[in-house]
Amino acid sequence: MRFSLDLCFLALYWKIYKQESPLFFRSIVCCLEHPSSVGRDLQARVAMDLFIQPIIEMIKCISGPVARRINYVRNLTKNFNELKDKAAELFTKRDDIKDRVDQQKIEKAPTKECERWLEKVGEIENNLKIIEEEYNAEKKWLKGWCPDICSRLKLGERVVDMINNVKDTYEKSKFEGGFVADLPLEKVVEELVPSLTAKAAADRTLKKVMDCIGDKKTQKIGIWGMGGVGKTTVMKLLNNTLEITTMFDVVIWVTVSKSWSIRKLQDEIAERLSIKITKVSDSGAARKLFQVLKGKKYLLLLDDVWEMVELNDIGIPNTSQDNGCKVILTTRVLDVCREMGTDVEIKVEELSKEEAWEMFHLEVGEVVVFPAIKPLAEDIVKKCDGLPLALKVVGRVLRKREKVDFWSDFLRDLKSPTTSFVDAVDEKVFKPLKVSYDHLKDTNKKCFLYCGLYPEDYEIGKSELIRYWIAEGFLSGKLTFAEARVKGDVILEALIDSSLLERCEEDEYVKVHDVIRDLILRLTSPNGEESTYLVRAGANKSKELLEDMKWSSATRMSYMCNNQLHSLPKSFRSPKLLTLLLQRNKELRVIPEYFFNYMPYLQVLDLSYTRISSLPTSISNLVSLRALFLRKCYDLKALPEEVIALKGLEVLCVTRSQMECIPSRIWELNNLKCLKFSSLNFTGEKKAVISSGMISRLSLLEELSILGRWFCLLSDESVDTVTKELSNMTRLSSLEFEFRRVDNLQHFIQNSKPWRDGNLEKFLFLVGISSRNYESVEIFRGQKRCLFYDGGGEGGARDGDGSNIIPPAIMEVLARSYAFYLRNHYGELKNLSDLDTRGLKKCGVERCGAIETIMGSSGDGVEVPDAFPNLEILKLRDLPNLKCIMEGLPMQPRKSFTSLKELSLTGCGRIKKVFSWGLIRQLHNLERIWIDKCPELEEVISVEGNDCEMHEYREVLPKLRFFCCYDLQNFVSFFGGISLSLPSLIKVHFFSCPKLKRISFGVDNAPNLRQIYGSKQWWEALEWEDDAIKSRLDPLFNGFFD
Repeated sequence: MRFSLDLCFLALYWKIYKQESPLFFRSIVCCLEHPSSVGRDLQARVAMDLFIQPIIEMIKCISGPVARRINYVRNLTKNFNELKDKAAELFTKRDDIKDRVDQQKIEKAPTKECERWLEKVGEIENNLKIIEEEYNAEKKWLKGWCPDICSRLKLGERVVDMINNVKDTYEKSKFEGGFVADLPLEKVVEELVPSLTAKAAADRTLKKVMDCIGDKKTQKIGIWGMGGVGKTTVMKLLNNTLEITTMFDVVIWVTVSKSWSIRKLQDEIAERLSIKITKVSDSGAARKLFQVLKGKKYLLLLDDVWEMVELNDIGIPNTSQDNGCKVILTTRVLDVCREMGTDVEIKVEELSKEEAWEMFHLEVGEVVVFPAIKPLAEDIVKKCDGLPLALKVVGRVLRKREKVDFWSDFLRDLKSPTTSFVDAVDEKVFKPLKVSYDHLKDTNKKCFLYCGLYPEDYEIGKSELIRYWIAEGFLSGKLTFAEARVKGDVILEALIDSSLLERCEEDEYVKVHDVIRDLILRLTSPNGEESTYLVRAGANKSKELLEDMKWSSATRMSYMCNNQLHSLPKSFRSPKLLTLLLQRNKELRVIPEYFFNYMPYLQVLDLSYTRISSLPTSISNLVSLRALFLRKCYDLKALPEEVIALKGLEVLCVTRSQMECIPSRIWELNNLKCLKFSSLNFTGEKKAVISSGMISRLSLLEELSILGRWFCLLSDESVDTVTKELSNMTRLSSLEFEFRRVDNLQHFIQNSKPWRDGNLEKFLFLVGISSRNYESVEIFRGQKRCLFYDGGGEGGARDGDGSNIIPPAIMEVLARSYAFYLRNHYGELKNLSDLDTRGLKKCGVERCGAIETIMGSSGDGVEVPDAFPNLEILKLRDLPNLKCIMEGLPMQPRKSFTSLKELSLTGCGRIKKVFSWGLIRQLHNLERIWIDKCPELEEVISVEGNDCEMHEYREVLPKLRFFCCYDLQNFVSFFGGISLSLPSLIKVHFFSCPKLKRISFGVDNAPNLRQIYGSKQWWEALEWEDDAIKSRLDPLFNGFFD
């Protein structure tokens, strides 16, 4: 009975598990409630139904899974082979897709879906290897008596699962949206930068550019300089700088070049931005580019720009402080920067001598330091003149060349650009540089080529060069000389801005880079494409000018600056010659009689700075001559009468000669527009140079300079007449003249139309000057408007009423002057600033007894107007009552003396202090101080008790380079005992300063100090706070005056 019940419950459990109908449960309940009424048969039947049937059904349920498991083992080999086949198909599909992705990787990238699919295929490949290893393994159970059924069962199941996975993965390889997409926009596309052998110089410029990029106000930056100097290299370094990627959304590099077009630039930018503009117009492309860029913070790099590029026409949104966008361009032409509206222009300079040598050394190798080769290498580096392109090209030609003969031959070829050609230099140096030349206008080309007539490293005077251009007819013949000079200045600026000429320290000069000069000589050689030049300037080799076959074809010749040249050929056949430059040949004393016989078209002849004493009569054959220069021919005593044949002569300059007077026939050259004459005659008869009626003959004169020195230019009888003639000349734009009396000057400025109209642009007026004072005029060198007034002391050049005040005529001229020298005035002028000095750049004051201050106080608390705001040089000499440069003022002027570069103070007996702290703060451009014979001087800078803020101005003279103290008997201190920072100080002189016991500068506050001059006795007697300071300064001391 117990067994039956157990069976019933088991059946009940199974049925419940199988979720049978409720009828089944009622039958079970009835059987259990009436066991006695149910027969033994019924119990057996129920047991059969409840026990056997469920077992059968259980077997049915488990037979399917068991069969499948059996199949895993039984069909393992078949399934494994199927897996390998399916996997091979999948892997082939994968390889095809990867190949297609690689083919498009420059423009396209795999989609994320594709990347995930490839990753999954990779996982399948790895799992297949594991399964394959397990399949091949000989796994035995019970030490080899029977196979490991359980392991095979699991492996078979994994194989089947993997087959399904492979099939499913293969189906997903269709990629309905495609398996590649456009590449995401890279912030920067790295530019290839060549290996740098001049990295320090490039990094120096790069830092300047990065500083400008960091300035929010700077939106456009221009990088400019001559070809081959490294502009593109700097730009590439900028493009590749990691910091740039953090500052901008996208950096766009565009090479513009000379052959640019709007469409070309648009296409290049569109390619960079991965957008298509092939089927739209230029304006449509501009709109599309604008839409893409307007929301981005971009950096646009424009390389090799030759002219204005209108960025809006291309589609570039405007830069602003709000959007943070920037535009940087490189160009050879500074004007392009201006036209593009750059905020900052950064010039890439040539390498210094040290940097050039270092670069050349790295390019060539250790061979450059071989004793026999090093001198040649140094000459070659000098010839390259700091141009990185030339150094690199030449360096590669000479790399590891150990034969001295090869170096010697190469240097000889390099120095002869007109006759020898080095292929690498011609192709890789001259050809790129010539692009700048080709870009010039025709007139500018002619003017530029003319600069090649000068020697290497020569500082070319602008005014001289422009005079040559005028005489050659490069500048329009319709222009006046003044207008032509303006045009010439414009051309010079254009050549400088085109990186074909360079500025010099003094603004009156320019120079040509050595490599650019070689380019000119190449262009003007007999094999060149321009008119032939014959240039032997600065050769210093030959004592004789030997006949040259090129004379017959040359249009311009230059033999200037040959210090050995002392003789010329008897005959000089050059039928095409237009210019002949023979100046600065100090040994040249004679011009052969027939030398000028065969130069019918010569227009410019320069014999300045030679030792010739006369000109040959063959000068009369130069019928086309327009300009004759005989400047500083110190031995020249006369001009031949034959000069009258030079009817076309427009410019005649005869200065500092030994001529007693201007030949009377000169006044018959009525085409003269410029006449300059001065004499240094010491011994000749004191003849009057100009008589009445002479000047009036030259009605076309625009520039006149007639200055005597040791004799009077005008006779007493002709003074008033000549002054009237000058006053009637209507074309004058430049006049250098001695006015004997103030009333002569007064008559001129009242009656001269050019003066009244403001057309007398250049003048040098010497009023009341005596011959012994002539040297003082040298202070005026380089200034266009100069006035020298010698009051003559008591009873000297006085105003019309005989008083000692500054005459009105002097005051009127002073108001227009840039330089002024006042001498021997003993009137009531106590403060020089009482005069109109606002325009002065140079000023000298000598022997003016009443002057007490240069800039005085108003005395009533009213602010004094700025005086001397443009003054650069101030020379004060023999002023017995001078007390100070500037008195303490209630309100310090802000611009007074702010441009001062040089101060000279000599023989001023009362002055005790030179500068106050109030003034010293304004002298931030002061470079030189010279103080001599001022016996009462105690200090240069006066430190008063109220100067409580002086510590704020310890760097008050940042540009001071040179300081001299001579014969200062009471001098005790330069800085009032205060140690100031003098970062530019190079040289100091102390002589006869017995009370100077300490110096307040040394290697710490004057790091660039190189020389200290003084007596050894004074040096050894100095007091030092620390002996270590003296030890550091001892190597700089030179007992020059012992």
